Amino acid sequence: MELRQIDCFLAVATDLHFGRAAKRLSLAQSSVSEAINSLEKEVGGQLFVRTSRRVQLTPLGEKFRLGVEPAALVLRATLDDCRKTALGQSSRLRIGFLGGGLYEYTLPFVRHLRSKFHIDIDWVELSLLDQFEAVAIGKVDAAFCRLPLSHDGLVQCAVLFEEKKKLVVPADHRLCDREMIDPEELALETLPTLPDNHQLGAWAAIHFPDHTPSGRAIARGPVVTTIRECLAVVESGEAVVIVGERVERYYSNPAIRYVEIGVPPVETALVRRRADRRRVIQDLEECSRDVAAGLVDTVER
Repeated sequence: MELRQIDCFLAVATDLHFGRAAKRLSLAQSSVSEAINSLEKEVGGQLFVRTSRRVQLTPLGEKFRLGVEPAALVLRATLDDCRKTALGQSSRLRIGFLGGGLYEYTLPFVRHLRSKFHIDIDWVELSLLDQFEAVAIGKVDAAFCRLPLSHDGLVQCAVLFEEKKKLVVPADHRLCDREMIDPEELALETLPTLPDNHQLGAWAAIHFPDHTPSGRAIARGPVVTTIRECLAVVESGEAVVIVGERVERYYSNPAIRYVEIGVPPVETALVRRRADRRRVIQDLEECSRDVAAGLVDTVER
C-alpha cells in the first residue's frame, strides 16, 4: 500500500467526485481511478459505490477512512517535522484558538514553548463551528478550545483555566444592573444561534442553550459563527449572549454590559488529535501542563 493510494482515497472520500479529487491532487482522473482500484484489491473489498450520477462510500469505505485518515495526517506531519530537523530548522506548529484564545497566558505560553522546547507557533483563529473540526482534519496541529469536547477523534489535555460565565446585555437592558442573573431569566430573552448544519452537540447545548435549567424555552435569535458576531448582535439589541468572564477584559465596549450568570463555569484546554503522538505534540502538552500547574510566570515583563 502506497501513500499515494491513501491520498487518492481520502480526496475522493472528501469530494465524492473523482474529477474534483484529481484536480485537488493535480493528477489525471485515470490515475486516481487506478489508485482506488488497486487499493480496493489490496483491502479486499469495494470502498466506493460508483454510478454515473454519484460516488458514495461503502460501509467498508467508511471504516477504512475512519482508520487511515488520522494516521495519514500524523504521517504527513511527521514527514514535515523530520524535513525541518534535517534542514536544521526549529519545529513549528499551527495552533488554533477561539475568541481571546489564552488571554493573559498567551505570551508566557509562547515564551515557555520557545525557550524550553524550541518550538515556534503560528496562531490560527477558529470560528465557533470549526474549532474542533480544524484539529481533526489537520488544518491546525492542536487548538485551545472551550470545553466540553465535541469530536470523537480528539482528546483534551491539561485544562489551562476555568472561568465563570457572564451574560452580555445592551447597556440599557433590564438586567444590566444586576449583580447575579438567575438563568431562568433567559426565558424572557433571545440568544443567538449557530447555523443549522453545525455538529457541536453537547457543546452548543451548554454555550447556546435553547432552554433554561427548568426547561423553559429560550427564543432563538440571529445566526453567529464568531465571538465578535455574538457581541455585535448584543450591541444591536437583537440578542443577549453567554460568554466566559475573561471576554470582558478583551472586548470592552460602553454599549454593552457583562453580568455574572448562575450557570456552571467553562474550562479551556488544549485539544489534539487522538492519534497524534509526535514528540513535538508531547512537548506542547507538557508546556500546557506547566502553565496549568502555575510553573510559568504569567506576569508580562
